[in-house]
Amino acid sequence: MSSRRAAEIAFRAAAIVLSLLALEGALRVLGLPASDGCWAPKEPYWVPDAALGFAYRPGARVAGGVINEIGLRGPVPAADAPSDPPRILFVGDSSAYGFGVSDDQTFWALASAGLGAGPIVAAAPGYSSHHSRVLLARFLAEQRPAWVVFYVGAYNDHRRRVYYADAESPQRMARRHAAWHRIHTLAAGELVFDKLARWARRQSRDPLATVRVAPGDFEANLRAMLANTRQAGARSLVLIPPFSPELRARRAETIPLYEEILRRVAAEAADRVVELGPDFALPSDAPLFQRDGIHPSVAGQARIAAAIERTIRAAGGVRADQRASAAR
Repeated sequence: MSSRRAAEIAFRAAAIVLSLLALEGALRVLGLPASDGCWAPKEPYWVPDAALGFAYRPGARVAGGVINEIGLRGPVPAADAPSDPPRILFVGDSSAYGFGVSDDQTFWALASAGLGAGPIVAAAPGYSSHHSRVLLARFLAEQRPAWVVFYVGAYNDHRRRVYYADAESPQRMARRHAAWHRIHTLAAGELVFDKLARWARRQSRDPLATVRVAPGDFEANLRAMLANTRQAGARSLVLIPPFSPELRARRAETIPLYEEILRRVAAEAADRVVELGPDFALPSDAPLFQRDGIHPSVAGQARIAAAIERTIRAAGGVRADQRASAAR
């Protein structure tokens, strides 16, 4: 190679390096990217969580409730307290959280009071079966609930994802702490790549190409949660969520699929299953869904609570001696 050619290559390489350094400096000064391909804080009350992806800031007021010191809603359970009154663990999404209603109007509060139990709420807006699986694992051994009530598969699992599937949350959040991720140019490049991949996925006519939790992962989450519940000695009640006609119309291609999985797995592995659709088809003096056609209203929450209370009472109640045997 001639000296002239070598000098030209060296000049170009130096120009590229200087350009990248200038870009890195500009991004740092501007504080960009404000979000990345691993963490996009859309809400001011969100905080990053290594396993969940996002959690809630204690003390924040969110959709009718106040986030407690463990990032959820409702009474804060004490790990070393005796299981008296017995506890019911409620697992799910924003409907299980009680979106848009006060604490005393939620189905978890109403059902627990009616059964003489203490509620543990492992649910929050935006959470899918991935988050439910993580939270269930956190609470099962520590709290030893008599029952676990599942309200999953109602909305978020088959919702369109932003950049990555919910199951990728742990590895994505871990990547945020890698040394290379502190280089703004690389983080920005990752974000651009993810945006392009998102655009490419959305060109597909397959409604499952962009869901947050794929059907197979949804089934795996359900089976793992029900198996873990049984191994912990708790009994399981799976609620088959009701759907408004508007929501069914909007998700006509996905709701039946997830609904079928939920019904089939629940029939095989849960202690009790309750179809809430028939309860929501009965006449009511007030709307059973809120205006969004997604979340149960105050009247809807009351109907869900009544179904839970009726089912658990018929199964023997919530006393400690009714806990399932881990060996069964």
